[in-house]
Amino acid sequence: MKKNPWSKASQKASARKRRGAASSEPAPDLLVLPAGSSGRMTAWAALQQFDETGKFVADSISDADRDQPLSAQERGLAVDIASGTLRRRRTLDAILESLLTRPRSKVEADLWRLLQIGAYQILFSRTPEHAAIDTTVELARVAGRERWCGFANGILRSVQRLLTENTTEQPGPASVPLADGQYRVLAQPVFADPLTDLADYVGDAFSLPRVIARRWASRFTAAELLRMCFHAVAIPDTVLRVNRLKVSVQRVQAALQDHGVEVAPGINDWSLNIGHVSRLQSLPGYADGWWSVQDEAAMSAAEALKPQPGERILDLCAAPGGKTTHLAEISGDQATIVACDVSGQRLNRVHENVARLNLNSVQIHVIGDDGRDVPPGPYDAVLVDVPCSNTGVFSRRPEARWRFREDDLDELVQLQTRLLVTAFEQTRPGGRILYSTCSIEPEETTLLIKNLPRLIPGLTLITQHLTLPTTTTDGAFHALLQKT
Repeated sequence: MKKNPWSKASQKASARKRRGAASSEPAPDLLVLPAGSSGRMTAWAALQQFDETGKFVADSISDADRDQPLSAQERGLAVDIASGTLRRRRTLDAILESLLTRPRSKVEADLWRLLQIGAYQILFSRTPEHAAIDTTVELARVAGRERWCGFANGILRSVQRLLTENTTEQPGPASVPLADGQYRVLAQPVFADPLTDLADYVGDAFSLPRVIARRWASRFTAAELLRMCFHAVAIPDTVLRVNRLKVSVQRVQAALQDHGVEVAPGINDWSLNIGHVSRLQSLPGYADGWWSVQDEAAMSAAEALKPQPGERILDLCAAPGGKTTHLAEISGDQATIVACDVSGQRLNRVHENVARLNLNSVQIHVIGDDGRDVPPGPYDAVLVDVPCSNTGVFSRRPEARWRFREDDLDELVQLQTRLLVTAFEQTRPGGRILYSTCSIEPEETTLLIKNLPRLIPGLTLITQHLTLPTTTTDGAFHALLQKT
């Protein structure tokens, strides 16, 4: 008899209630993975963890893999299903809700997540449709929820019947986005007509929160909007930044190709695109510090600051260290780079990256939330890679779209401005400040920079650049400023 994955969780929840939990809300019945769990079961548990606790699905899968190691194939399946389902969640909901004969509120949350997993595989994965249905129904059995099986089987077969073999390059009420400008034609309309309500269409079809869909539709052309939306649902490629202090791009490319990895030159002179590869630590050059993982839009920040040998440089929000180590590489490891962050745990990642890349110019410091305890300047240059809404990296961070709150923007802008004030105070006269964010929202980018002369007199804009997300790069913004 297979173990019921909920049994221990139910016992623990009951015990908490008997002891008297501090919160008035009942503890969620979190899925406890049985020994030998599949990638699909792990993905189901990760989605539940996200909904109940906010935990990132990648962290949930990594924890599960550490406790009960998955094969490379099953781990890849878990990542694909959990991340893909989260990335396409609103689209899956729209399709599933169109097939229900009862209100969605009458469907249990774990059953709904199960339907999302099955529908994602039918619509967007390479899993054969019949296998997607059978394995999803089997998950209900393994979980001891046999009463769900008939309903899940019926709904998922309705999803299967909704698909046609036709594709199109035009959005429409019956067009569900795939990739690279292609849409799958459905047997009946599910979405709004993009000709009359483009914002509502892209919200459902490209799985964006309504507030994001309406914000973007109000300020971008239809062509720009659709390109950005295809980025939001794409599975992102992995891009490597080659460590110029250790090795040539050509040598890294040859080593990866000898290992069987498909490699293409990146947009940046020091980047390589390796598509969708898991377990990066096993690839040639990782342990030797030959390369780091970094999107090309993120690479532009350190390059815009142009760090020089002999300079004293402050990286004010350094973790996890991608831009910190890039500064060190560009400056030939001959600058003094002070890497700061408020989280000692996150700074451990900076320590790891600096050590793996064998860099000597980086000094790491934990600082207070309000910017206190920053090692005093003056600095020749400061990088301020601010906390933000992440609207330029929805593809790479599937949780980010569901965390977005328009009301949070004011608080974020206040934090970003305070960080710029700290940077200004620590910079020598004539020194440079590079403001960087992976948001593309005006409040955090162009409008914030426009208001700086009033907020921080003596800070002059040299140049600014907004990169919109496309199928080949994330969205990002940076502004180079000078203390005058």
